[in-house]
Amino acid sequence: MRNRNSIYTTRAFLIILIILVSIEVNMAQDNSFSHMLTITSNASQSLFRAQTSVNQQRESMARAAGVNDYSYERQPARAYPITATDFQVLQAPIMPDQFANSAQGVDQQTRQQMRSIFLQTLAAFEKSGRKNNMASAFTWISACAFQVRNGKEPSDADEAKITAYFNNTLAASPDYAVLTPYKQQMLYESVIITGGIMIFLDNQGRSTNNPQLRAQAAEMSKQVLKMYLGM
Repeated sequence: MRNRNSIYTTRAFLIILIILVSIEVNMAQDNSFSHMLTITSNASQSLFRAQTSVNQQRESMARAAGVNDYSYERQPARAYPITATDFQVLQAPIMPDQFANSAQGVDQQTRQQMRSIFLQTLAAFEKSGRKNNMASAFTWISACAFQVRNGKEPSDADEAKITAYFNNTLAASPDYAVLTPYKQQMLYESVIITGGIMIFLDNQGRSTNNPQLRAQAAEMSKQVLKMYLGM
C-alpha cells in the first residue's frame, strides 16, 4: 500500500475523507447513496456474472470442507500485466453529474455539493492510485468495503492479491473486452465514487453516533464484498 501503484493508501484515504466531510450533505432524506451502489452494481454485473457463479461453487465446497478461503486468494490461472486493465478516457468525468442528478429529495444546492464531492473524490483517488485503470478502481471499492466491515484497511499482501484478482479476472473476461471506452469510463468513475461514499457514510455515522448511516455503509460493504469478491 505504500508504492505509487498501490490503491488503498492511508494518504489517499485521508484526502478523500477530508474532502467528503468538508462539504455538508443532508443524507437523511433518502437512500440516494445506496442507489448509487445499485447503479454501480448493475453496470458491473455482467463482468462478474460468470466469476460469481464460480465463486459460489467454490465457497460452498470450502464451507463443506470447513475452509474459510476468500475468492480473491484463488487467482485466475493466467496472470496479466496491470496495463491489461488500463483504458483510454475520452471525455471529462461522466458520473458526477449522473449521480448528482439521480439523487432524490435534495435541493439544487445540495445537488451541486454532491457533484463537487464526486469530482474531488475522483481527483484525489487519481493522485495516489493508478489512474484510468479498472483493476485499481475495483481494488479501491473493495478496500473501502473491508475498511467499513473490519474497521481497518487491508494489509499490503491482501491488497496485492485483490488487485491481481481483479486485473486477471477482467483481462480474461469476454464481457470486459467488448466494453466501449465510454462504458469503461462510466464504470471506473462509478466504482471510485461509490467507495468514497461508503467510507463517508461510515465515518459520519461514527462521528455523529448515527446508527442509520453506519447501517447503510455496512449494507453497502456487504453487497460489494459479496458481488465482487464472492464473500
